[in-house]
Amino acid sequence: MKYPTSRVRVSRTLALSITCPFVLLPLASNAQEPAPATTHKFTVGTYFSSGDYGADKETDIDYYPFSYEIARFPWVLSVTVPYLSLSGPGDVFLETGNIGRGRGGANSLIDEQGMGDVFLTGTYQMNPIFNGWVFVDFSVQAKLPTADETRDLGTGETDYGLQLDFYTTLGRNTWFSSLGYRRRGKTPLYDLEDSPFASFGLMRQYGENTYLGLLYDYRDRASSNSFESHELMPFVSWNFAERWNMMVYTIVGFTDSSAERTAGLQVSYTLP
Repeated sequence: MKYPTSRVRVSRTLALSITCPFVLLPLASNAQEPAPATTHKFTVGTYFSSGDYGADKETDIDYYPFSYEIARFPWVLSVTVPYLSLSGPGDVFLETGNIGRGRGGANSLIDEQGMGDVFLTGTYQMNPIFNGWVFVDFSVQAKLPTADETRDLGTGETDYGLQLDFYTTLGRNTWFSSLGYRRRGKTPLYDLEDSPFASFGLMRQYGENTYLGLLYDYRDRASSNSFESHELMPFVSWNFAERWNMMVYTIVGFTDSSAERTAGLQVSYTLP
């Protein structure tokens, strides 16, 4: 039996629609004997977005997540605790874009900051299939409503998600895709809907420590007043020291569910 030493988890949908925002891990997919030991990963990140999301006023979002992940094949468990700053009409969420909440006060501007929603994720890494060519991961995730809904930092409800990830490595190229479904907690404050999502991407290794990639992501609309999402996420990942990784990325959207300007950075440290 071969065990992957480094599974690829590079997914915009994994990052925003189902699991902890911006815990993106572009690592080479390898296999070795014997079974791997337990690893601990600590990740800090920052993300900024700005745009009108189809409204008259712009919304600015600053997002600062901290994540802890423990992994021992075939299981990966993680928790993400974020800090969030939001300025704008109050109709925009990080993961959904403009939802057009349709309630009194929807046109008022807000300027709030505080704890965001906490994300818990469990992933089961299946054994490689097709003679070790294809890897498959199955993830279950819960978004806990720790963000204050009275200040428009969250919906105030628990969300659940399921996701399947597929990936394979051919030479220096890694191809990956995801399919999933998000069940959103219902609230009278927002007209939220459950929705499917999918993504497809390519990552290429340059030299020993650098990876460049591009991800296409589709998400169905999050409410009857919003739009479906089509986005491209180019990224660069660099293993700049032993156990250290840094990623820089941006997101280009093609509907009003996306911001017009985005920038993201994350740094990860893995033990042992």
